[in-house]
Amino acid sequence: MKRLNSIIFFALFAITAFAQQTLQYTNGDANFVQGKELYVQRQYSASYRCFEQYLSTANAVDAGQRQEAEFYLAANAFELKRDNAEQLLADYSAAHPYSPFDNQTNFMLGSLAFDSRSYRTALAYFRQVSQNVLDKRQNLDFRFRMGYCQIETADWQQAASTFSKLKNEDTRYKISATYYYAYAQYSLKKYGESLSDFLKVENTDLYRQIAPYYIIQIYYFQKKYDLVNSYAERLLKDNPKNPNNFEIYRILGEIAYEKEDYSKAIQQLKQYETLAPQQMRNDFYLLGMSSYKTKNYPDAIKYLSKTTTQKDEITENAYLHLGNSYIKIGDKTNASMAYEAALRTHFNPQVRQEALFNYALANYETNATFGTSVKAFNDFINEFPNSPKVEQAKNYMAEDFFTTKNYEEAYNTLQTIKNPNRRLVEARQYLLYQLGVQQFLNNNQTKAIANFTQAIDISSITSYAAESFYWRAESYARTGQNDLSLSDLKAFFANQNATKSTNYAAANYSIAYLFFHRKNYSEALNWFVKYVQVEKNKKANTYPDALNRAGDCSFNARNFTAAENYYSQAAAASPNTGDYAQFQLAYIEGLKNNYSQKISKLNQLLKTYPKSEYADDALYEIGRSYIMLDDDNHAIETYTRLVAEKPNSNLAPKASLEKGMIYYNQKQLDNAIATFKTVISNYSGSQEAYMALQSLEGIYIEKNDVAAYLAYTKTLNMKIGNNSLQYADSITYLAAEKQYINAAYSQAISGFITYLKTYCTGGRYCTLSQYYLADSYYRSGDKTNALVAFRSLLKTGSNQYVKEATTRCAEISYDQKDFAAALNYFAQLNAMAESQDETNTARLGILRCNYFLDDHQKSIDIASEIIADTKSTIDIQLEARYNRAKSYIALNKANNAVVDLQITASSSQNEQAAEAKYLLAQVFFDGGKSDDAETLVKDFAKTGTAYQYWLARSFVLLADIYSKRGDSFQAKQYLLSLQNNYKAQDDISEMITTRLQKIAESENKNIIN
Repeated sequence: MKRLNSIIFFALFAITAFAQQTLQYTNGDANFVQGKELYVQRQYSASYRCFEQYLSTANAVDAGQRQEAEFYLAANAFELKRDNAEQLLADYSAAHPYSPFDNQTNFMLGSLAFDSRSYRTALAYFRQVSQNVLDKRQNLDFRFRMGYCQIETADWQQAASTFSKLKNEDTRYKISATYYYAYAQYSLKKYGESLSDFLKVENTDLYRQIAPYYIIQIYYFQKKYDLVNSYAERLLKDNPKNPNNFEIYRILGEIAYEKEDYSKAIQQLKQYETLAPQQMRNDFYLLGMSSYKTKNYPDAIKYLSKTTTQKDEITENAYLHLGNSYIKIGDKTNASMAYEAALRTHFNPQVRQEALFNYALANYETNATFGTSVKAFNDFINEFPNSPKVEQAKNYMAEDFFTTKNYEEAYNTLQTIKNPNRRLVEARQYLLYQLGVQQFLNNNQTKAIANFTQAIDISSITSYAAESFYWRAESYARTGQNDLSLSDLKAFFANQNATKSTNYAAANYSIAYLFFHRKNYSEALNWFVKYVQVEKNKKANTYPDALNRAGDCSFNARNFTAAENYYSQAAAASPNTGDYAQFQLAYIEGLKNNYSQKISKLNQLLKTYPKSEYADDALYEIGRSYIMLDDDNHAIETYTRLVAEKPNSNLAPKASLEKGMIYYNQKQLDNAIATFKTVISNYSGSQEAYMALQSLEGIYIEKNDVAAYLAYTKTLNMKIGNNSLQYADSITYLAAEKQYINAAYSQAISGFITYLKTYCTGGRYCTLSQYYLADSYYRSGDKTNALVAFRSLLKTGSNQYVKEATTRCAEISYDQKDFAAALNYFAQLNAMAESQDETNTARLGILRCNYFLDDHQKSIDIASEIIADTKSTIDIQLEARYNRAKSYIALNKANNAVVDLQITASSSQNEQAAEAKYLLAQVFFDGGKSDDAETLVKDFAKTGTAYQYWLARSFVLLADIYSKRGDSFQAKQYLLSLQNNYKAQDDISEMITTRLQKIAESENKNIIN
């Protein structure tokens, strides 16, 4: 125990005269002589004035006498306690290093340091003093002060030696020397020697307030509890307000604990806690353990949590009982962290064994993160193979593999287990299946397929095999391996567990589409109908789509009655997206020669769905229907409308060409000429342009105005006439096209480059060749040259490949991280989009580019547009909400982000959802809603995620929450647990270290270790 703060400091006495040591001078001086006489008489003030006056008039030739005078001036200042004493003494010592007054100077400098409690400095001066030179009084002061400095610098052995002599001398220091000798021996744990001297001074005025407390402690160390109790009773009665009484309560509490009187221990130790300015860590431990023994688990937690500041056996045992206490109050999360903390030490094997099993069990029961329970059970089995709980641990571990979300860590752990039982083999298949799904969601289909294959190789008849067949089929489909996808779906349906799968309906839909793309419409129809029958969610996007495809299959079989039935059901199932079904129903009316009905239904489609992607198709079919009804004027009117409203449609050149043909058939040759010229001008390079040119040739011949025709052709950038040239043009193009069709892209690229150099501009196939050249580069993986080629295609003007070229330019620029250029292309695509898919692609591109360009307001604007559009897919809407939320946060409008984060966090299982959960908790914390933030993080931990980084960030946030509340213990436990279990190399490690350092700085302020 350290010496108590109430040690009494003694006033020290002045130094006696130094007249015996003075030098002799032949030339006397009145002030000098008088000053020395006054110094001997202790008239220090008068003596100081004499020496001051002497030094102001003394001649330089009297150097020896002047040196002596300087000493006496400084000595007088010391005796008078003048502020300049230390400076005068130090200056004198520096100026005269070999002065005969060295001993006196060092004694005085040491005494001044002693008075200012600079004990190490005082010791340095005292060690330069030869005490035999000092007079009796100086010698006594010197020895006492030396001993006291040794006490203050914890040199107990030397202090005991110094005070051992002083306490046996009959001086004014006898009592104090006896006390300090006892204290030094006490500090050396020589309690027998210490006790006898404490007993000598316990009733003195100086030490009656403190000596008995040391006596009680010594009796306690000697286990003389009766004497402790009698002393304690007397002291508490006689000195109830003595500030040192906390020591009595501490000792009485420790005795009660040792006697297993835990209630009394609590009573005494709480008194100690109330009175002590600082509490000893050991006593908090006893108080916590006493609370645990009396089943007061909240108090056990309160006090035991204060004892974990050192790495020792106390901390290890405290953490074990903290964990047990948390279990008793139903807080298994904190119990887990406490057990884990106990495992960071290795003092008591029994404590470790209990803590490790309990830690694993607590994590198992709470579905803990980072695969901790699996690893803990495995560690327990390996570390304590002879424990009776090993089999129990194995059973728990096997079940835990089916609940963990940290699939990779769990799988790696499972791979280390030798001779796994049947349940562990099932767990391995389950984990491989989950790893495959995780890779699938991350769009890493190659790894997904590998994981699913490993799972299937274990067994092909289990439920996890069925799921693996389904998801591998989806992965194959996404990578264009449709034959393998079909094979896996057949294997899925052959599995006895297929009908129990949550993916059963989706599998019917997927296999139906595979047959549909193969144009095996009868088989596709069977599967689409099965899907419609088994799909329970009639609001799923796939439900009306399946009905439409069933209609398409019936349509291709010329079963129009069945087709109409399916299309009608599709339109009813999803009125917002019923435009395709409506279009097909109208088209069937045309096939049945009911052109008026067809026109009526198509007009209804345009009215109901004015922004439909089938609007141009509807207008074109209305025009064709009017032609079939011999209503040319309405046909012209409709085609004119199509070109005006949908100028970028691939049907616009056809509508213009047909409009010209109607004028020609009506013999309105001037209108026909004007219309054909418009086709050539607006759609140069297209097949329609060449057909229009041929039609113009016939009209001008019919008008007998060939000269006008030839004059017109000279204004065009089109090669006409000269059959040999046209033949060469055609075969050159066809040769390159054949290589393109055969996927020989290198040869195709060479051929199209030759054609473009030779025949363009003006060649018939210039636009096609430029497109095929660009697409060949793209398909062969040369994205840089593809971008150049697609850009060239865009410069040729209006053509049927404008949208695709714009899409490719946007895609490649984005992949090359040229977000400004990509943004421009996506904006163009958005302006010309005619289908919902094109609109979705364009908007998503605009959203992502603005995000990467840190244009947060524009990100918010486009995200809001996406979210407001009911035709946006769920995935795109979720990404829009995610980006809008992050943009709001970046603009310091975090409150606006809350709803988006909530929806994103709850609507998917991808990484954006995991990040959204963390961000939502951070927003609540930053907004002063710590309780809400804590609830979110704990729910996140309970549900788990495969994206461990965001869970780790959430745990760091949880530590911040507890730190803000002043609960540094809880904060520390979360950080230490995270440090132990999160192994990724990223910025989490630095976050943990920084916070632990701050906690460590404040942790020991109020606790004595």
